[in-house]
Amino acid sequence: MQPVDFTTLTAICSEFRRDWLPARLEQVYQRDRFTLYLSLRTIHQRRWLTISWHPQAARICLGDSPPRTPDTFTFSQQLRHQVGGLALTAIETIAPWERVLDLQFTRRPGEVPLWHLYIEIMGKYSNAILANQNNLIVTAAHQVSAQQSSVRPIQTGQPYEVPPTLTDPVPTLEEPMSRWQERVSLVPGPLRRNLIKAYRGLSSALVISMTESGRIRPRSVNP
Repeated sequence: MQPVDFTTLTAICSEFRRDWLPARLEQVYQRDRFTLYLSLRTIHQRRWLTISWHPQAARICLGDSPPRTPDTFTFSQQLRHQVGGLALTAIETIAPWERVLDLQFTRRPGEVPLWHLYIEIMGKYSNAILANQNNLIVTAAHQVSAQQSSVRPIQTGQPYEVPPTLTDPVPTLEEPMSRWQERVSLVPGPLRRNLIKAYRGLSSALVISMTESGRIRPRSVNP
């Protein structure tokens, strides 16, 4: 499955903000241990928002209604209890170039968020975490103990902490051509692959589109 990269996630958020905010959260349903559905209603429409933290298929998108089977998961029960009936008023990224979204819930638009549902689309580290207005974790789809990770444990009652900062550079128009050429030609290989490895947040589809359109030419790698 094609992963949801930063480019894709940015496009999804832009469309969602335009068409679905604010929206009332009417139902919460968890299909399995990786997939959650939120039923959202605006003045004009109603749809299901699919959220998955699957290690190979993490995503967030609008989709069809979930199957009608019993939901016995603790995570969804907590969500129904805490945020059911509230308004989803914002969906924000926590930091530039990070694939982590902050879904903010309030009683009505314009108020300070009461709850934050953090959706982390990060491959095998993907997760969904509910935190209160003080940013303390109330529940998580996947809890991580200090024995499992000394860098970033995820436990109820602890403050929510953002994932460790990525070390790869971000694309910028201010980077000199000579530095760009040096970076993408450091290791021999196709330009498309080297661009994705050299910079954080680049989409495979975006790189392919730019190379095929001629905006980035393979011969540009060598001075």
